[in-house]
Amino acid sequence: MAFGSSFAIHATLLVIGKIDCFCLLMQFCYMRPMITRLTHRQLEAFRAVMTKGKVTLAAEVLNTTQPTVSRLISDLESTVGFELFERRGRSVIATPEAQSLYEEVERSFVGLSEISRVIEDIRDYRRGSLLIAGMPALALQFLPRVVAEFVADEPGIRISLRARSSQAVLQHVSSQQFDLGFASIDAEHPAVEKRVMATGKMKAVLPADHPLCEKSVLQITDFDGQSFVALGEEISTRAETDVYFAAGGARPRVVAEAQLSASICEMVACGAGISIVEPVTAANFLAAGKVTVRDVEPAQPFSYEVLMPTLHKPSRVSMGFLNLVETRLKDLLDNP
Repeated sequence: MAFGSSFAIHATLLVIGKIDCFCLLMQFCYMRPMITRLTHRQLEAFRAVMTKGKVTLAAEVLNTTQPTVSRLISDLESTVGFELFERRGRSVIATPEAQSLYEEVERSFVGLSEISRVIEDIRDYRRGSLLIAGMPALALQFLPRVVAEFVADEPGIRISLRARSSQAVLQHVSSQQFDLGFASIDAEHPAVEKRVMATGKMKAVLPADHPLCEKSVLQITDFDGQSFVALGEEISTRAETDVYFAAGGARPRVVAEAQLSASICEMVACGAGISIVEPVTAANFLAAGKVTVRDVEPAQPFSYEVLMPTLHKPSRVSMGFLNLVETRLKDLLDNP
């Protein structure tokens, strides 16, 4: 072989790395007219004999017979065109050529072992990451609890959570950079798949000492004339609630507005008025003992949705996390 060709192949091996070295070795052997039958099984047998020093021990490692290993080594020697081992009784002594070949083969097998380990880590959730965005109603308390539970069970997974408005969640997921989004939004996007995870009922939240706390269920007319803390007018749920009150003949007196259900509940807890918020935030503040929560009739439904990018298939980690989110969300809505 010409010096230029040898130098080019050597340089290429250095650049490509462990696994590609093996692949290039195989390709190079096939390129030469005399080397046309090199197989992975032959190299496995060669490596086993080099490692164990005896054909019998190599056969045990490979879970095969001694004649099979001897035949594979003989075939390999015929293929490469030089002797690999000197036979001395029951032992074999590696030739200098075998030592040179072994260095490359061993690097390649180490690389393959590392790839196998990574594959097992991914399969068993020991490695991976998630980038998720969630509406504040879910991202402030509910999703952090689910994240903590998930990473406790799967410590090799790293999760990044961004709290954003539902509209911003939609835009983030449409960029294909986020794995999952959690929102409540009417808008659609061609690059986003959206589906409802769960639907609950909007809840009335009241200060603990409010007279309406004496009722187990509130009627829409109970809100008429009451001091009311509302969502900001830019929030779509605000318009739905206004229509809801108008249809029931109630005209609450709006004393304050806020963008987040959590901010509304804080104002209610401090006595600013009463309100109606989505059920997850209501459950969080009820559990904290800050507000009293009541059902309202007729019910006003509220849906929580998952958003997923359409340009790539969700990972196993994404689906595992989503399954846990849906389970915990159902638990919360069924047992507020």
